[in-house]
Amino acid sequence: AWAPQVLPKAPVRLPDGVVLQAEFARSPEEREIGMMFRTELSEDDAMMFVFPAEQGMMFWMKNTLVDLDMVFLKADKTVSIVHAGVPKSSMDTPDEDIARRSGLARFVLELPAGAAKKHGIFAGGRLGFNEN
Repeated sequence: AWAPQVLPKAPVRLPDGVVLQAEFARSPEEREIGMMFRTELSEDDAMMFVFPAEQGMMFWMKNTLVDLDMVFLKADKTVSIVHAGVPKSSMDTPDEDIARRSGLARFVLELPAGAAKKHGIFAGGRLGFNEN
């Protein structure tokens, strides 16, 4: 009976000029849940994870039921690395089999798989958003 969380949205401008209304996960609890338990994403769905400082971090796809692109962004909002097509897990995937991706980031944007390429998001590019 887990349900996806719904977070406040704010605009994120992508390199091709498209502006998505992304959910912003700012608290440790919001970041931990992230996109867990969602069974589908529209092409406009996105979630921005905001951390206190730029650091090396690892994300894993625990209870993440949809394939994602993960965009790791440095403090200056430039892309440090894009992990495209990160495979989903299921509710009963053993922890050791769950996909993990890491990179240097203060922000991590999760998008539906394929969205990063579609919108021209590559390492070195910049996204526009207000982190507050």
